[in-house]
Amino acid sequence: MRFTPFNSKLAIYSLTALVAVALMLSNSYGASAQQAVDDVSTTSSASRGMTFRDISAGEWHTCGIRTDGRAICWGWDRWVDDFGQFPPADEIFASVSAGARHTCGLRADGAAVCWGYNGHGRSTPLSGAFSSISAGAWHTCGLRADGTAICWGNNLYGQSTPPSGAFSSISAGSHHNCGLRADGAAVCWGANHWGESTPPSGAFSSISAGERHTCGIRADGAGVCWGNDHGDGQATLYSSGETFSSISAGSSLSCGLRASGGRCAGSITTEEYPTGDRIRPRFSRL
Repeated sequence: MRFTPFNSKLAIYSLTALVAVALMLSNSYGASAQQAVDDVSTTSSASRGMTFRDISAGEWHTCGIRTDGRAICWGWDRWVDDFGQFPPADEIFASVSAGARHTCGLRADGAAVCWGYNGHGRSTPLSGAFSSISAGAWHTCGLRADGTAICWGNNLYGQSTPPSGAFSSISAGSHHNCGLRADGAAVCWGANHWGESTPPSGAFSSISAGERHTCGIRADGAGVCWGNDHGDGQATLYSSGETFSSISAGSSLSCGLRASGGRCAGSITTEEYPTGDRIRPRFSRL
């Protein structure tokens, strides 16, 4: 298997990097999510000494913001070549969010810039400044300075029609989104076939919408997930007494950071396209 060279410490301690490496490893040999994370701790990557201040793992690719504000993306070559996953070279970004086949970043002035596949207009952001942005599968959501949620792209399940009111954070999933109110209450909208948009009551400090499930962290650090468990246990990340500093819901896995290191639940196996093409863990060089 080929590894993209990046800072090995970042791969261990940054949650989205942890998810990216877990996806890479488990896709390579059908491992469980936790086995992939354990391998991250014992595998030395060919680091080029790059330092990132922000990183985001999408469905087929990963993007990071270097300390100079330049965005760098890597991932499966087909999506990079066909859908233009390479970021604009002349832009300086404050943050980045990688979706399924597109990516969005925020400039220092809050303006959103997106690139990649533009089906349903997911890579055509609205004008004006945003305080945060989150790229989903077929849509994108962002928060204005006053906390108003704005979404664009596919709206088949109402995922691009957010409820009114202010949010402190937002997370775009595959076909649903979740946001946190100022009091920590979770509000979700969009697809709800598996209960992914029916959050439990109570306050959360962070939230992450995945493909068909959602995970959040309580104020005391306890992890809570809801929605599809798919037989892989991706919605059963937490154990009694465990606390997390951050959490991320993916497709068939969830990952969280504890004081003792990373923990992932679920699994990712090599899949097949309808054309018969096999998904292979090919990663572009930085």
